[in-house]
Order: sequence, then structure tokens, then C-alpha cells
Amino acid sequence: MAAWQAFNDADPPVLINRAISETYPPGSTFKLIDTAAALSSGRYNPDSQLTAASSITLQGTNTQLRNFNGNACGTSPTASLRDALQRSCNTAFAQLATELGEQAIRDQAEAFGIGSPDLTVPMQVATSTIGDIPDTAALEQSSIGQRDVALTPLQNAMVVAAIANGGVVMQPHLIREIQSQELDPVETTSPDQIRSAIDPSVARTLTELMVNNENSYQSTGKITGVQIAAKTGTAEHGVNPEATPPHVWYVAFAPADDPQIAVAVLVESGGDPNNLAATGGAVAAPIGRAVIRTALGAER
Repeated sequence: MAAWQAFNDADPPVLINRAISETYPPGSTFKLIDTAAALSSGRYNPDSQLTAASSITLQGTNTQLRNFNGNACGTSPTASLRDALQRSCNTAFAQLATELGEQAIRDQAEAFGIGSPDLTVPMQVATSTIGDIPDTAALEQSSIGQRDVALTPLQNAMVVAAIANGGVVMQPHLIREIQSQELDPVETTSPDQIRSAIDPSVARTLTELMVNNENSYQSTGKITGVQIAAKTGTAEHGVNPEATPPHVWYVAFAPADDPQIAVAVLVESGGDPNNLAATGGAVAAPIGRAVIRTALGAER
């Protein structure tokens, strides 16, 4: 009884299915939504140029929005959408979201299922959200997966799964098959399409960009002969974000040319209360690659 009480009183809570019952700021993994909206608009392609500035002032404020470690997005005044996604440049995506407008970002997020209150697996899944966006400064913050943007890990997995699936969002399910005592199938879950989030051509371009991302990340845990398409994320949170280790993400699917598995890895607070420098590439990516390796039965 004492052990059970300790589990229930733990901080952070232990007995919670974080994959479906908790939402977290997605950080830079949300830039896949921005990129999908940009490509779908027809106004942008992977070579479209965005600011490479190391920091910008949020519109209508005195607050600076900086890239990770205050780095410029390359050595030129501008960077291509491809490079901005690879380098995960906050300033470039803040500019992109401002040019696209709130409605385009919101519509794209909703097309992937973000905001849907009736998702079940069959257990109820917490509702993901991009939150209220009252002004341009809020849009700039939301575009990098911060402010009030909050996703379940399942929802983030559904986003990359849809990209892998040619743009079609599928109904997730926990149980594939129910068997009798003799191990004969009694009931089998059939694939069920929810909606089309993006055009197949946009999905192909996003896949190419995500392959470019993965090939630029550090090599820890990479799988010989298996091309992964991925995006990392590092998300600030807490009352004092600068003194709190970030949540770190890795969302991916593989093989990129014939997808069989999609994953979303979240490591709360970088997995270490003292690791203020935790990143998705260093902490979450090796876990995601290990899951993919096991699922595909691949060698290192």
C-alpha cells in the first residue's frame, strides 16, 4: 500500500500514460507543420529564402526571439527553407509564419488532427492544441512550437506518420487483433483513414527535407542501410525556462522510401534535471533510432 501511494504521490506523476494523456510543447518538431503549410500554399519551395538572422524582435514588443545558442542560420543574410528546417532556425520560421498568417498555420495543424477532441485508441486521448494566437508576436512564438502549443506524443507521431503515408492521417489504434484461447483471430482492427492533411506531392517534398535533416544530425545510433526521415525538437517549459532542462523530441519514420514505422520520442526535461543543454538530436534521437532498428529487425 505504501509503494502504491508513493507512485501516486510522485512528482512528476508516474502512473500516467504520457503518450496519450499528457501534452507538451513540441518545440521545433512543430516546424514540420509550418513547412507543410508553406509548401501547400504554393508560394514556397525548399529553395525559398528566409532570414538567417541570429535573432529578431517579436513584432510589437521589445522581446528578442533567438536561434538555438544565438547562432545565425548560415553565413548569408538569408537561408533556404531547406537549410532553415535542417538548422531549425527560429527566426526563419517566425518570418515564415508571419508571411503565411495565423489561419494558414491553424488550418494546417487542424488538418493533421491537432485540436480534435474526439481522438481515441480506444482510450480517450488528450486534446492537442496550438492555443490562442492574439497577435503577430504570439504567432511568431507559436510557429516554433512554444507559447501555448501543446501536443501529445501520439499526436506528434500521427503527424510524421501522415507525411510517411502520402499525406493521409490514419486512425490510431492500440489493439491490432483479439485472439481466442486457441490463438485464432476473433477480431482484427482494419486501417481507417481520417482525412488528407497534405497533398502527396507535399508529403514527398517534406520527406526529402526530413531525410536531409536526419543526414545532418549526429550519427549516434544510426542504422546501416536504413534511411530515416526525421525532425528533432528542443522545447522550453516551466516557470523559469532558462533554468529548467528542456523537453527534447525526435519524430521520424523509416525507411524513408518505403515507410514501415513512425515514432515520436519525448524525453521529459532532457532526462536529467541538471542537463540544461539537452537537445533532441543528442538525447531523443538515439532512442528513436533504437526503436526503429528493433521494429525493422535491422543491424547497426
